[in-house]
Amino acid sequence: MNSHRIKFHTAFFSIVLLTLFSFAAFAQDEMTAVDRSSLAGVGLPAGAFRVNDASIPAEINGALDQVVKEGKGAFRRGDTEVLLWTGEDLKRSGSKAIVARLTGTLSSGGWQYEVMGAENGVTMFTLLKPGATRRALFGLYAEADGTLLFALTELHSASGANPEPGPAASTGSGSVADYSFSTPTGWSRSDSASMITLTSQDREKTLVFLPPMDSTGNLERDAERILWQVYKGYGPWSGNGFTPDWGMFERGRTSQGLEYFRAYRYAVMPGDGEYFPKSRFDAVILVVKLGQKVAVAVGKSPFQSDYADDSAGNAIDRILYDLNFKSVTTPYDLKSEILGSWSAASTSVAIAYTFNANGTFDKGGAIQFRTSHDATRDKVTTTTYGLTDRYSLAGNIITQTYKSTGQVSKYKVRIYDTKYHKDPWQSEMGFLSVDNSGGGTIVFRKSN
Repeated sequence: MNSHRIKFHTAFFSIVLLTLFSFAAFAQDEMTAVDRSSLAGVGLPAGAFRVNDASIPAEINGALDQVVKEGKGAFRRGDTEVLLWTGEDLKRSGSKAIVARLTGTLSSGGWQYEVMGAENGVTMFTLLKPGATRRALFGLYAEADGTLLFALTELHSASGANPEPGPAASTGSGSVADYSFSTPTGWSRSDSASMITLTSQDREKTLVFLPPMDSTGNLERDAERILWQVYKGYGPWSGNGFTPDWGMFERGRTSQGLEYFRAYRYAVMPGDGEYFPKSRFDAVILVVKLGQKVAVAVGKSPFQSDYADDSAGNAIDRILYDLNFKSVTTPYDLKSEILGSWSAASTSVAIAYTFNANGTFDKGGAIQFRTSHDATRDKVTTTTYGLTDRYSLAGNIITQTYKSTGQVSKYKVRIYDTKYHKDPWQSEMGFLSVDNSGGGTIVFRKSN
C-alpha cells in the first residue's frame, strides 16, 4: 500500500474535508452511541457515535474505494466503520486526547498502528494485527467544524485471504478440503485453499484450520512444536508462578475414532516482562492423527478468556462433537467407552448416569463428593441411582428413552481425558444437545 499512497492524497483529503462539514447536522437516527469499535474490537473514548451503514456518505465510500483501486486488484474492501465525536464531548476531551487514547487502545489490543501520511489536517493510517491469521485495516481521521471523524475499512486479498498472511498460512502444505465440521454459533467462517479461518463475533478470537503436517508420531510433541511455529516470535509465559511447561491438556478420539491431542497455553513475546506483559494471549492447539501426518487447528483469545463462551478453546470443544475428515470412512463404535458410571456436579449432589452393556442406563443422584485438583474438578466416591431406562448409539449420537414419561433425549457424545498441568489424567464425557447445539455442554466425570 505504501507505494500507492501519494497518487490519491490531494483528491482524497479534499473529499474528506468537504464531507466532514456535513456531519454535525446529522440526525440522531443516522448515528448510534457506542463504547466499542465493532471492526477493531477495542473500547472507544467517551462520546463516540457510529454512523449507521446506510448513512455513510458516498464521498467516504468513494474515497475508501480509491484505496482498493490503487491496489491494482491485489485486495478488496471488507466491512467499514465510521466513528465520530462531536459537540460538548469533543470540546471537553479535545481531539488530540481522543486520538491518543484511541491509538493507545488499539496498540494494547494487539494492533500495529502506522501513519501513512497527513495533509490539510487529514491523517491516513494502517492497522495490522499479527497472529495465526493477520488482519489489515485502512483508516483515516480528521477534525473540522466541531467534528472528529474516524473511518476504518478492512482489506482482504483478492484471493480471499487477508493481506500479509500470518505464519499459519505457510506451516502446512496442500489443501484444507478434507475438513468437515459445523461453524459454532457466534462465529463466522472464511475459507481459502490454505486455511479455514473462524472469527468470533467480537473479532477478538480466531481459530484457524491448517493443511495436514508431518508428524513425529507423538501428538503431544507435535502440538508443542507446531504451536510455536505458528505463533512465531512468541513462547510460553512463565510469570506469576507459572512455569514454561504449564498448560491444560486433553486427549481422546474424534467421532471417527482418530486420536487427537489438545493443549491450552499462555503465549507471550519474549522480553515483554514477567508479570504483566502486554503481548500475553491464550493459545490453543488441536492436532488430529491422520496416518503419518496431523491435521492442525490453532486458536487465539485475549489473555485468560479461555472459559468465556466464545473463546477459541470452547469453539474447538463444540467442533470436536462433529469434526470429520472426508478421507476417513472407517466406522467407530463408542459403546464400550461410555460403559460405567459418570457424574456431573460442583457440590455434594450431582446428576449421575450408569450405562450398561445391555442397552440400559440408570439415572439418578450422586452423593459423597470431594474436591480433587482444583475447584472445578470433583470426584464421586459413592453414588445412588434411580430408575432404569434404555439408550441406543448411532455413531456418536446417543438416544435416551424414558419409559415412565415417554421422553426421548438426543445428545452428541464424546469421551476424552483431561489434566491440569502435571496432575493425573481424568476421564470425562461430554454431552451436547442435538436439538440445541448452540446451548451449553454437560460434562460428566468418570466415577470411582
